[in-house]
Amino acid sequence: MERKSKRFSKKTIWISIIAAVILVGGTITATTLLTKTSKQDYFLAELNTANFMTEVVENRYSAEFDWAEEIKETPSETNLELSAAFNDPAGFDSTGMQEIINSSTISLTNSLDPENKEMKFEAAVNVAEMSIEDIEFYLTTDKMLASVPFLDQYVQVKENELGNLLYEIDPMTYTGEEEIEFDSFFNQTVVSEDEKDHFQDAYLKMVYEELPEDSFTSEDESIEVNGESITTSKITLQLSEEKMKEIMVKVLNEAEQDEILKEVIQNQASFGSFSSNSDELAQITEDFEAEIAEAKEAINDFKIPGGLTSTLWIKDDLIVQRDFSVEMGPSESELVVFEFIGKQVMNEQDQMFDYELVVTDEFGANTMNLTGDLSWQDNVADDQITVSVGAFEASYTGSEEIEDGTRNFDRRLAIKDEFSSPMEVIWNGTSTYNNDQTNTEQYVSLKGDGISENDFKLHINTNSQLVKSLDIDTESMDVVNLGTMSTAEIDTFMMEDVTPQFEQWMTEFYGSMFDSGSGL
Repeated sequence: MERKSKRFSKKTIWISIIAAVILVGGTITATTLLTKTSKQDYFLAELNTANFMTEVVENRYSAEFDWAEEIKETPSETNLELSAAFNDPAGFDSTGMQEIINSSTISLTNSLDPENKEMKFEAAVNVAEMSIEDIEFYLTTDKMLASVPFLDQYVQVKENELGNLLYEIDPMTYTGEEEIEFDSFFNQTVVSEDEKDHFQDAYLKMVYEELPEDSFTSEDESIEVNGESITTSKITLQLSEEKMKEIMVKVLNEAEQDEILKEVIQNQASFGSFSSNSDELAQITEDFEAEIAEAKEAINDFKIPGGLTSTLWIKDDLIVQRDFSVEMGPSESELVVFEFIGKQVMNEQDQMFDYELVVTDEFGANTMNLTGDLSWQDNVADDQITVSVGAFEASYTGSEEIEDGTRNFDRRLAIKDEFSSPMEVIWNGTSTYNNDQTNTEQYVSLKGDGISENDFKLHINTNSQLVKSLDIDTESMDVVNLGTMSTAEIDTFMMEDVTPQFEQWMTEFYGSMFDSGSGL
């Protein structure tokens, strides 16, 4: 696969993405589909199927979705405690590690006020009855503060001073012009609703309108799905190479001048790199535009000899079978065939699907199979999903039951291939969602060759609740503003304040360990 992937340039990837966009009709809104033609029925089926599965998931996990929506607007506090149970399979513990693990906990508290844009994070560690506490972090839209147990001061960096601090720490890497908006840490969506609406209008609707009506044909056909004969409406989309290239160019032209798209790309790049300056952001935009220009030039020589064919079999406005195929490549000698075929049956209680993705080139065919059988009835779930590629197989099995507002679940992911022994990840526990608070108790363990489920088990206990406001106290200690310091001042602070306090704290900490008999 690595050998094959090297043969595809960025231009090829861009063209492949644009080809896929042509068929992403499931997100086109119903307001676009005003008349009942084969073209309308094709995309309505995609839309209805996507919406149906969304509703199935939302109904099953309604409490979880409601809570997620609640904490988007209301201040909340989440306490998470991690601990573990280790049973040495060898039967003895000469290092004492088993006792240390079994008597250790990590406690994390995260508080968030989305409206006032304040965040608080606290951590504490208990190892063999010895506690390390008072690890604190605060963030607002214009500053961040941190405190550690050995320091009687808060260290602070303001948003507009971050670039200077980075430059003073590492002048070879940073220029001092780097910027990051702390406000972005409070954004809980990657793309805003306005941006989603823009992309839908600018791309999906445009592609939809560019698809000719006569590219769609329909007929009735009986097929067999899950052992049952079904009479369906069969709709086929056939696009020629010429029309595909024409649509690709229009999409690329729109992207090349789309300032909103460029802004989204810049925002994500800036957030991912923690800091950026105007030159870096300008370079990101320049690289994006250059790649688009290269892709547009490459389309002329790009080969799609058979065009694109996509067939849907539709029953009760939902897709029950699909067959998609396209052959494309940068030249006649580098053609790759993509095929996506499968069947599915969906109702409110059960959803079954069986799909196969085949990628074929001069070296042969690579096949990925995806099958699933999901059930949710009377607040009881029974799920099975399997993904297989050659000798590799990942299988998920899950059982859930909601009783008196508490969800009991057991979820298992089994992985096997020809190069290693089978392994199973086991995740079980309970979750309860009330009006203003939640609790989840989870256990994660492994099972495999020489490893039993009870050898090592991670325990995760989470309690969340809605609060009126965040309790942030930054007045109890002095604040040292690192953002305005020079390199010499930072060195002085580290040597005269941080290092002595750290050494004293370490002396007291190790003394307490030996006094308690926990010294190593």
